[in-house]
Amino acid sequence: MTKFVIFGLFTLALVGCASAPQTVDTSCTWVRPIYIANNDKLTPRTAEQILAHDEKWQKFCGAK
Repeated sequence: MTKFVIFGLFTLALVGCASAPQTVDTSCTWVRPIYIANNDKLTPRTAEQILAHDEKWQKFCGAK
């Protein structure tokens, strides 16, 4: 019985020293703002979609 108590205390001591896994934020590594060239031909709807995308990118990823 004493062996189990000692083993349990030793196990708890080891677990207490373990470091927690670290989380790496990779949510913005795959997305970038959309840039357009001066000679690009855009419809109003396409321009709205690009603007919406870029605003979301700026809000969630651009200020880091």
